[in-house]
Amino acid sequence: MGSGASGGGGRATRALRLLLLLVLALAAVEYLFGSILDASPLKTYLYTPTYNATQPTLRNNEKALSQKPNKSPTAIPQPVFDAKNQTQNNTSFINAIITKNETELKINTTQYNMTVTQKSPSSTSLLIAKIVEGLKNLVTTEGAVKKQDSALPLCDVSPPDLGPIQVNKTDLELDWVEKRYPEVQWGGHYVPPNCTANHKVAIIVPYRDRQQHLAVFLNHMHPFLMKQQIEYGIFIIEQEGNKDFNRAKLMNVGFIESQRLEAGGWMCFIFHDIDLLPLDTRNMYTCPKQPRHMSASIDKLNFKLPYEDIFGGVSALTLEQFINVNGFSNKYWGWGGEDDDMFYRLKKMNYYISRYKMSIARYAMLDHKKSVPNPKRYQLLSQTSKTYQQDGLSTLEYELVQVVQYHLYTHVVANIDERS
Repeated sequence: MGSGASGGGGRATRALRLLLLLVLALAAVEYLFGSILDASPLKTYLYTPTYNATQPTLRNNEKALSQKPNKSPTAIPQPVFDAKNQTQNNTSFINAIITKNETELKINTTQYNMTVTQKSPSSTSLLIAKIVEGLKNLVTTEGAVKKQDSALPLCDVSPPDLGPIQVNKTDLELDWVEKRYPEVQWGGHYVPPNCTANHKVAIIVPYRDRQQHLAVFLNHMHPFLMKQQIEYGIFIIEQEGNKDFNRAKLMNVGFIESQRLEAGGWMCFIFHDIDLLPLDTRNMYTCPKQPRHMSASIDKLNFKLPYEDIFGGVSALTLEQFINVNGFSNKYWGWGGEDDDMFYRLKKMNYYISRYKMSIARYAMLDHKKSVPNPKRYQLLSQTSKTYQQDGLSTLEYELVQVVQYHLYTHVVANIDERS
């Protein structure tokens, strides 16, 4: 009996050694060849990749964020990309074209050229390859969603108990706000727990010098969006550099970076000013067949539409629509004009603007200092129909400075100054 026990122990030891060798072999293959283990829990324990949009890990010797929008949250922020103290410059050309076959929407790398200057602590070529691969393999439809538990039913197209809501405009602290929404995943990503979402939506927020608005915005938007039973992520796109604020170019950056960070990509994009808060949950943050102007009725504008062609404030575009019009213009430095430019682009591509009725598309505007108007905006607008194909995603250039995932949002910092 003793020898039998000894033999059984020997077999168990050999089996354990074989298992360990297999795990180490898988780790070596993943390290050399990329994303074979992306879906495996082994990856979390074997090593920490430089670019992991879902569960990045903060190293002890890294600083979380060079210029944080507000007081640090209690949870540790997760850096996904940090270009500080790096000197390597790399340029990538990402080509994207939409082809539509019935309900299937595919992005291929064959037409649009987009330049990104990145200073990376690791192989930037690996990052570029992953971006290109993500765009090339992305397949979405208006009803497509990230895979969830197949046992879960689809969420209601019209969720229950929607209607007018109150808004809290008082100043808040970020660390207090983040404690209120534990159901939100890291990076500001939310997936309905009890049903499969019908919509997968990226909220893109251009940002600079609005620290007092960020906590108020997040505190209002998360419960608002969760109520609508959509899958969503919130991306704060901050401008670094010395030039005037360029809202439109930041939204182009937000489009590219949000797609890069999300496995399978997003199918709908809500471009959202940080000082506008929706007042009715029936104002669904989804993308219909035509572009939607969401913020038609604003309190400080007496809940009236300033003019029929307006497309500013908060607007919704599908992946296909945004690429078909070549994104936003990159040329509008300073306040005004970029939203009208987008309207002209949409009109040129035979889209029309849809809106909810004014009693639903209601927003509260937070107080802020009025920006200086762009003196060149009318001249630029007069050229949109001739230049939009050569100004936008196809000519986008920026330096990605840092990407950090906080609990309630993903913070993307980019230098969008034009290079001489």
